[in-house]
Parts: sequence; structure tokens; C-alpha cells
Amino acid sequence: MKVPATICPADNNFRAWLDLLNLKPSHALLEAMASFLRAYLESQKRNRYILGVSGGIDSGFLAALLHRHDIPFTAFSIPIATNRPDERTRAEAICRAYAPASSWTSAQDLTDLYYLISTRLWTIFNRSTPAAEGNIKARIRMTFLYHAAQLLEGCVLSTDQLDELLTGFWTLHGDVGDVSPLQLIPKSVEYELAEILCLKLDNPAPLRAAIKAVPTDGLGISTSDLDQMGAPSFTALEDLFHSYFTLRLKAEETPLTNNERSHLDALEEEIPIKRFKATGFKRSGAIIFDPLTALP
Repeated sequence: MKVPATICPADNNFRAWLDLLNLKPSHALLEAMASFLRAYLESQKRNRYILGVSGGIDSGFLAALLHRHDIPFTAFSIPIATNRPDERTRAEAICRAYAPASSWTSAQDLTDLYYLISTRLWTIFNRSTPAAEGNIKARIRMTFLYHAAQLLEGCVLSTDQLDELLTGFWTLHGDVGDVSPLQLIPKSVEYELAEILCLKLDNPAPLRAAIKAVPTDGLGISTSDLDQMGAPSFTALEDLFHSYFTLRLKAEETPLTNNERSHLDALEEEIPIKRFKATGFKRSGAIIFDPLTALP
């Protein structure tokens, strides 16, 4: 299988975003994801994936998918400071059920390291914010995973999905791995794919527990991811973006009616849309100076 070189759609590619939001769950999609993951590992000549397991659906789903298709990976439960006991319990259950027996021993608690770094930074800047502290935690976790990848000749899996991509809901250099199998899949579709996968597992209980859990980044910024994204549910968030992109696309082709313009104006006041408009720099990646075009 040839691994496609896929990049994030441009923010103004409204048709591409709509196509992604219209994606439907299926057994075929599940199998295609597994084939992609196996082909990517082979193409990069790495011997395993490195996966941080949080106890949530994203990492739980990927662990179960890799397990189901015998794709080699090493899993790490790496709790830190603000991870609740139920998150830690689910993470360890996922590792025990789906990770290769020799791939992990116990949770690697990074709390002491976080406090050491956070305290040192406080002495330098004399201030912080919940978001800044959350970013520190995310970057510590990713440092751990990339260190493991270097030593174990692996590549790091990202666990973000489309809803997080649209709302800019991730930490730069804290949530981005080498390959992102979920990045362009709506969260609501991921939940349904996880339900399909449960039917194929000998022990679906750990994944089902992750499906039922309140989605959270475990960084102590809010009670759930949806609180920060500004939506009551992932379906509602996706519907909001569908309406927004539909109107933006129509506006490129024909003038909007007064009612449509009013609706678009109202949508642009919604928190998820504001987040989308404010976080384009995350989706576009680092801006690179081009000396060949800069000179006269």
C-alpha cells in the first residue's frame, strides 16, 4: 500500500472541510485505517508505534485497533498531576488488555517532573495561567514519548481528531506526533468506529469504558474538552461547522440572502467558529522564509 502524503486542508477550502464532516463510519473505513498504519510503519522502516494512553477514547481506540490487527506498538500510561484516578484506572486497563505484554510495566507518573519544571519557570516569570500549565504538561508527555521512540526505533502516534483540528484544540509540540490516523475523522464518527471495533475484540470492556468516559485532556484546565471547545456535544459542534462552511462556500459562488448573511454573522459569534478563525496558524504549521522569492 502506498502511503498518501496528506496535508491539512487550507482554512478557506470549505468544500474539503465539508467532505470530511460528511464522512460516515464503516467497517471498510476501520480496515483502511489499519492498512494505513501498517503501511506507514513499513514505509518509515520503524519497528513499532509509540502510543501515550490517557484512558480516553482517542488513545484507547488506537490501542485497540493496533491490537486487533497485530500492528506492533509500545504503550505508555503517563499520568501527570491533574489526571483523575478514573482516568489512570482506564489507561492501565487499556494497556493491560491491548498492549503487547512486554511493552509496558506500570504507569510512568510524570507529576514530580512537572512540578520541578513548573516551579522553575515560576521563579523566572513570576506568573502563569491554567492554559500555560496545561501546555507544560502536554509537552512533558510528548518529550517522554519521543525519547521512547528514539530508544525503541519507533514513531509517535498522534491522537487528535477533526473536532480538535477545527477548534485549534491542541498544544503545539505537545500533541503532535509523526502520524495522525484520526486527524481528519470527526469525533462523532470515531465514537461509531469504536463501537464497530468493540464487536471485533475479545475483550471490549476497556474500550467501552473509554467510550462512556467524559472526554478530557487531563490537563486540569476544564472539566471536559467540550467546555473549552464551546459546544454541548461533538455532534452539535460538527453541525455548527457544517452550517458555517456551507454558507462560506455558497458566498463564494453567489450572493447570500439577507437571512443567510444574518445566519453567517450569528455563526461567527459562536465560540467554536471564533476558535477556528483564531487558530489558523496551528493548522498551517511553521511559516518558512523563502530566500528564493524574497530577493528582487
